[in-house]
Amino acid sequence: MSIRTLAVATAALVLTAAGTAQAAGAVQAADDPPFAQYQEMHANCTVTHRLSDDPIVFPGLPGASHNHTFVGNPTTNANSTPQALVGGATSCEDTLDASGYWFPTLLQNGTVRLPDKPTIYYKSGVKDYRTVKPFPPGFRLVVGDARATDAAAYEGTWKCPGYTGSVFPTSCPSGTSLVARLKAPSCWDGVHLDSADHKSHMAWPVRGVCPADHPVPLPMLEAKVPYPLPGGNTSGLSLASGAAYTFHYDFMNGWDAPRQAYLVGYCINGGRQCNGYGQDPE
Repeated sequence: MSIRTLAVATAALVLTAAGTAQAAGAVQAADDPPFAQYQEMHANCTVTHRLSDDPIVFPGLPGASHNHTFVGNPTTNANSTPQALVGGATSCEDTLDASGYWFPTLLQNGTVRLPDKPTIYYKSGVKDYRTVKPFPPGFRLVVGDARATDAAAYEGTWKCPGYTGSVFPTSCPSGTSLVARLKAPSCWDGVHLDSADHKSHMAWPVRGVCPADHPVPLPMLEAKVPYPLPGGNTSGLSLASGAAYTFHYDFMNGWDAPRQAYLVGYCINGGRQCNGYGQDPE
């Protein structure tokens, strides 16, 4: 074989290999989700009532808990179950979300401070937002730790203009709100609707992928709870559970199952930003 013939044959092999690699790369790229700035739906709900009840942590024991502020289903109390909530009334914009959501009551020098329309975001916590599944019927979860002993353990934030931290700020600008935000893990073990600590049936994604022992991606909940404070005054603030870093929230699934499945498919899997009515204005 001449040098020229050998060069031509080598070039052909290189082109073939490059084409094969390009095709393989195209297959890999096709498996990646299309870019979507948002993959979320919202539960926008007003406050319904306050009780020293917690049907997840202290089921069947009225008055056994610190005081909670409830949004969503107005009947939620110590005896509530997910099955009993479904189909009930709600203070959420989506009338088929009869879930119970609750968090410790905020006090200021002993006076109750109620939030202004909390939002519970349902987002994708994994890279491939197309794989997120709806919360199963009967699902329950506690997010955060009411027994936290220091700010370093708190995974959320308290925020107002000019401040973001894990403790209450010394003040906020007048006319603004102090906002609590806290995300939840989004990977389910696929078996348990609850667990002894009300957390272990869920885990955090690792580099955007659910771990093998919690393989099912569910919506990532994120609570946004805004508290209007007169004059931006933050002195004397405390939670019924204790310090700022004990903020937590509970979720008891009371969704109409077909409605939740539709919204997860349309809003989260579809890469949209849906409002509290399940609509993407854009």
